[in-house]
Order: sequence, then C-alpha cells, then structure tokens
Amino acid sequence: MTETPEETIARLQRELDNAKIAKLQHEIAQARSGVTPLKKPAYRSAQSWPPPDVLLGRPAGPLDSNLAPVPRRVPLTFRLLVLPWSWWTVFTLFMIAVAPIAVWIFVPLAGLITVAVTFLVIAGLRLRRFRRQVGLLKWGEVAAVNAADPTSIGTYYSGTTYQNVRLAQAHGWQVARRWYSGPSTTTKVSYELNGTRGELKMRGLPYAGGVILAHSKDPKIALCVSSFPYDLDRDQDGNWVGRLGPRVVIGSIAMATVTLVWTVGLLALFYVGATR
Repeated sequence: MTETPEETIARLQRELDNAKIAKLQHEIAQARSGVTPLKKPAYRSAQSWPPPDVLLGRPAGPLDSNLAPVPRRVPLTFRLLVLPWSWWTVFTLFMIAVAPIAVWIFVPLAGLITVAVTFLVIAGLRLRRFRRQVGLLKWGEVAAVNAADPTSIGTYYSGTTYQNVRLAQAHGWQVARRWYSGPSTTTKVSYELNGTRGELKMRGLPYAGGVILAHSKDPKIALCVSSFPYDLDRDQDGNWVGRLGPRVVIGSIAMATVTLVWTVGLLALFYVGATR
C-alpha cells in the first residue's frame, strides 16, 4: 500500500523521535554506570589549531607570514579583476528574469525598474568587496588564528546545502577550488593582529587552517585567502606575483558579458513594452 505524503511525514517523525529516545537512554545508562562518553577535543589555541588531520594529513607547521612591508604594491592584474565569475550572481539574474515573468509581461515598467535596481545593487556589492580585497592586498598582514568554531552545519531538514557548486577551501596559503555537493558550514574564526582581536564569519566548506589577512590599520577588516578569486602567490621578497589563471580570466570576461547582455537586453525589452 502506497503511503500518502502525510503518512510518510508522520512515519519519519516517529522514527526520528525513537532515535532521539534511544540515544538519551544510552547516555543515561552510561551516566549511571559512571562511564563518561569520549568527546572529540576542541582546538582553541593558536598553537593547536588547526589539527593535523584538517590539513589533509599534513602536520600544522609554523605560520608563513612572509609578506613585504605595508603599504605594498598591488599588481595591475588584481586591480583589473573587478568582476570575477559568480554562480550566485548568475543564478540571481536568471531568477529575476524568469520567475516573475507574468509580472514583466503585464507591467513592463516594473521590470524596467527592477533591472536597473538589480544592476546597481550587484555593482555596488561587487565594488565594495573589490575595495576590501585591494585594501587587504595593500595593507593586510597575516593574523594569528586563536579559534575556529563551526556555528552551524546545514542538514537535509534545515540550513543551506550545495549541489554541484564550486567552492574554495584554504590550507595555509594554498587554496583548493573544487566542485562540491553537501552541507554548508558556517565557521566563526577568532583571530588577533597587533594586539587587536577580531572575528570572521566564513560560509561554505569548513575552515581548514587558511591564512587570514587582516587590515593593519583596522584589524576588524579581514578575509581568508580563500575569499579572493585568485591565488595569492608571492615572490621571495613577499610581494604579490599577480598571476591570474586562465579559468579566472575567462570567468571574469564571461561574467562581464553576462551582466552586460542581461542588463542591456532586459532594459531594451522592457522599455519597448512600457512605451507601447
């Protein structure tokens, strides 16, 4: 006999409740017998974080803070990369164009205004992030990480999960970018620079010991190296090399093209509809 959706939900809820009860009964039995459940140690100090197993089996060595004195030169290639590829931006543009299509057909003026506002918002957010990145490249210093605490992990029932999304994860200065399907992890990274403490909230893959760059003038401003759209290679003097990979260049050109075509095309389309 096929279950109805309501019966399926009720059955799953009963199974979940039974699992919780069984777990609590097991913990009560352990407490009565004087057995303390083993807990995974928390890594809190700068000396013990990250644990060796986080760094893909490599032991956590001393922090590589070889950077040229501030203010350091920011390569032209980094300054020109204002609009890197972003799947989230493409998804947003697609949904705005398609989801309320009935509204755009009957009220093209609303579509005209929405497209203009969307373009301004995307440009403003991107320029804000670009200025922060360039500022950290010029004035940033390597901060000492004191703790990294996962504050939330997405599940099937709640939170954010990814499906075939390209995400970045840093191990020291090295950043690995790969396709990922699974839960999103929000991590609160506590760091310190020149006696000033700060916190950085990271979303995506779990924090794995990536270098945190904090602004030497305002340590509250910080980013992990995985938040930059390019690799931060340095020469022997600690200056940025400024090398961009083919994927980064092609992605930036594609992102600029998509944004321009989307904006101009929809503005022209809605303008024609509004002036009829």
